[in-house]
Parts: sequence; structure tokens; C-alpha cells
Amino acid sequence: MGIDAESAQFTDEHLKEYSKKILGFAYDKTGNIFDAEDLSQEILIALFTSIPKYAKIENMDGFVYTICHHCWSNFLRKNKKHWRHANVDDMYNLGDGRDVQSEVETAVFLEKMRAEIAYLSKLHRDIIIMAYYDGKSSRQISKELDISDSTVRWHLAETRKKLKGRIENMSNENLNYRPIALNVGHNGSVNGTNGMKGLGQNRIVDNICYVCYGIPLTIEEIARKLSVAAVFLEYHIDELVYMDYLKIVDEKKYQTNFFIKTPAYGEIAAQHYYDNIKDLAGKFYEAIEKRYDDIKAINFLGSDLDKDFILWILIPKLIRRLESEAACITEKKNNWSYYYPKRKDGSEHWVCASLQDCDYTSTISQEAREFSKKTNGNGIKIRGTDNNIRSLQLDSYATLQLKIYWRDFNGDELKELSRIAEIIRNNLTPNDYDKILIAKHAGLGYIKVDGGKPQMMIPYLNKDEYEKLDKIFSEIESELGNDFFVDFNESYTKKAKSQIPDFISEDEKVNTIGGITCAYAIPYYLSEHNKLRYPTDEEAKRLCTIVWEGK
Repeated sequence: MGIDAESAQFTDEHLKEYSKKILGFAYDKTGNIFDAEDLSQEILIALFTSIPKYAKIENMDGFVYTICHHCWSNFLRKNKKHWRHANVDDMYNLGDGRDVQSEVETAVFLEKMRAEIAYLSKLHRDIIIMAYYDGKSSRQISKELDISDSTVRWHLAETRKKLKGRIENMSNENLNYRPIALNVGHNGSVNGTNGMKGLGQNRIVDNICYVCYGIPLTIEEIARKLSVAAVFLEYHIDELVYMDYLKIVDEKKYQTNFFIKTPAYGEIAAQHYYDNIKDLAGKFYEAIEKRYDDIKAINFLGSDLDKDFILWILIPKLIRRLESEAACITEKKNNWSYYYPKRKDGSEHWVCASLQDCDYTSTISQEAREFSKKTNGNGIKIRGTDNNIRSLQLDSYATLQLKIYWRDFNGDELKELSRIAEIIRNNLTPNDYDKILIAKHAGLGYIKVDGGKPQMMIPYLNKDEYEKLDKIFSEIESELGNDFFVDFNESYTKKAKSQIPDFISEDEKVNTIGGITCAYAIPYYLSEHNKLRYPTDEEAKRLCTIVWEGK
């Protein structure tokens, strides 16, 4: 409970709320009820007389707590020589020449001053501390900091002026900043476990980028916005500038240099998918379904698995090919450049950031929202090894709301699958090491052991088989047209670009928007409309994964 200018008094309501707490505080300090009652009286009288002198009290609990401690200090000074011998009438003699209000004001002022000094930039912080806490002259400071005496004096004057203005205006400033969290990924490559310098993992880093988003701020302004001492921000700011996540504006201000997606921006894609996916999904399914017998006749490992399960794997792969063709057409048509920016640590990536758990009222239909939730995901990844075994995996955790987590094949695991494929094709007897590999991949759902013999539970194609599949895919692409997704992508791009702030570079706008994919939306739409069967829980463990020995 606080007190504003229109009610600057200690009311009966406050008395009821705080009287027992004050008595408890007094008893805890004095150790007997008589002294506790005396001390409580002093505290209450001090509250009644002090509060009307303030224009506004934001934190009533903190104010009462401060008054309690000041009164306890006074009480202790008056009674320490006669402890437990004070006359009961002394409770009415509160005049000891001390001004409780003045003491409280001094304490509050010093607390404000400490906070404001903490918010100062490193140079101003060092100068003010050396001058007023260490008692050093401007000449001594200039030698230690290797700057001229006149520059030190100028900084001192500027800092005093700044502190005076901040202290005087603090009561009118809203310091109730609500911290945010970012959901952060990347498009491209990062280096090491901390390749993104805490983005999406460290709340301070997230909030530095958020308060500087579109509004260039100095370190001091960032510190005050976040109510965090500048010394805790400077390292992170240097790291963010190094990675070009922050850019320096006007020599001393910082501005976020990447796009942060809002729920409103996300709903542009959601509505666009919902409005346009029907025709795309129908044409796509018709083209691949009528070639399914030809695909099955390739007789690759896993081709005998359920047709709907195989289509759940092949459809995203073919979508990716057509979307790559569409991107090339759009890039050439608009003279765009798709690339990954080089960071100073050697990595190359765009930042993919969005706000988490922020207040937002949806503006799209319930149907579009539900469709978006069920077709959301992190994208497609391709992995390869030195001997050119490759895999494609679609992260389908959000798709169908199934509990499927991203699994990255590394090079060794692809070689392990290659060895298992060799055993299956040639009907070899597994040795002890082979059995360990088979058990490992069976646990991941990629292999099944029946009658002691391993079976491949995902499509695995050798070089010749993959070339046949590639030929069929090329024929389907020719039928659908290499520009199959061009209109879909361009109409979305136009809507999305209008919602990206102007301070974001044109290249980042193009590359950020370029991440839209139908790899989730089309299979989900087909399953919702009874063209594809939903995968079972067992199939979900290996959904949307294919391995091949490439060209």
C-alpha cells in the first residue's frame, strides 16, 4: 500500500494494518512488553507527524520499516544508561532534539545517490568515486586515468549536474520495468555453447536488447531502465556489440541490430497459411501420391513401411526442394541476396528472436490460431559425413502436438546406420560391436529387431536408389512447376515486411522473412482432411527422418 499526494496522512486503515507489526518489531528489539509499548508509541507518533510532509510515498512498507529503525536507534540512545529502569511517563517525552523526518530524508537521499552512481558509465563512475569517496584531486585523477586535468573537471561538473537532475526527478519516474524473456535461435552457424553471448539464456542480455530495440540508449539510460548497476551491464554490452547484435549510434548510444518478432507478427504467417494452404496441399498431394508406386518400386530399405508414414517423410523433403527453387526465382526477380552475415567470432548467422509470454490480444480467427499451433516447428536440418552419407530431419515437436524432440545425427551415427544397412542388405551376421549399434538405434526408433534380424524403420537409400528418387522428384517438380511456391511466398513477404521496423536492414528483412516454410502446414492439412493418416505414437519417434548416400 502506498500514499499519494491526496491522502498524505497515516489513517485508521494504516493503523489497523501496521500497529501489530510495529509492536512485534518493538518487542523483538526491547525484549519486554513495557519497553515495547513505549517504542511503539514513538514509532506511531513519528509516522503521524512525518507522512504529511511527503508528496508521495510509493512503498509504504519500506517507509514504515525505515521509521521503525530510526525510532529504535533514538530509543536505544536515550535509554541505554537506564535500561529497564525508565519511568512509564517518559513515553510522553519524545523530544530529544532529533528530527526523525530529516534522518529519514537523509537515508532516502543517500540510497538514491548510491543507485544513481551505480547507473553511471564506467568513466563517470570512476571519476566521482575517486573524487568524493577517495578524496583525490582532479590532478591525481587525471594522472590515474590518463586524461587531462580540465577534462576531469568537466566530467565532474557534468556528473554532478546529471546526478542532481536525476535525484530531483526520481520521484516522478516510473521505475516499474517489467523484465521480458526472448526465445532465441539462429539461422546459420554459431560457435561453441555460448555462441550467441547469452541471447535467449541470460535475462540481463535479453532485456538489454529489448530496451534498446528501436530506441538508442546510453549505458546509463540502459542501467536506469533495467534498475541494474552499469558495472553488471558493460561486459554484456561489449559482447553484444562485438557480435553486431547491438550497433553504436552517435558514438555513445546502443541500438539493437536484429529483428524481435512479436505475437502480432507471428499471426501474419498464421493467417496466411490458413488462407492459402488448401490449394497448395491438394495439388501437392495429387502429384506425389500418383508417383508413390514408382517410389516404392525403388525398393530402398524402409520402402515396405506404411504408405502414409513414408509420405509424411517424403512430402517435407520435396517441399524443401520446391521452396529452394522458389527462393532462387524470387531472389533473382527482386535482386535480393540470401546469405548469412559473418560475425567477428567467425560464425555466420541471422538471429531468430521472439518475445515470450507477453501480453497480447489476438486479432486473427480461432481456426487460424489453432492451425498455427499445430503446424509450428523449428525447421529442417541436413547432416552429412565425409563419405557423403546424408540425412534430413524435420523437427516435428510442435507438429501434431506429439512429444517428438529434435535429434541431430552426427557423422558417427550416420556411419553406424550405414553399417546396419549393409548388414540388412547382405544378410550378414552382426558381430558384438554391430549388436551394440543395432541396440542403440533401436532405442531411438530407427531400427527394429525381429527374429534376431534388424530391420530399417526409416527410409535409407544407397547412391543408386537415391538417384532414382531424385529423378522422380525432379519429374514431380516439373509437373508442379519450379515456381509452385513463388506467389505464396511473395504475398506473405509483402505483408510481413510492412510489419518490420524501419531500423532493421533491408537484407535482414528479406532473410528473416525467407524462413517461412510449408513443410509442416501441408502434411498437417492433409492429415486433417483425411488424405494422410496421423502417425502413431511409435511412428512419432522416427517421424520425418530420411537417410541417403548422396551423389
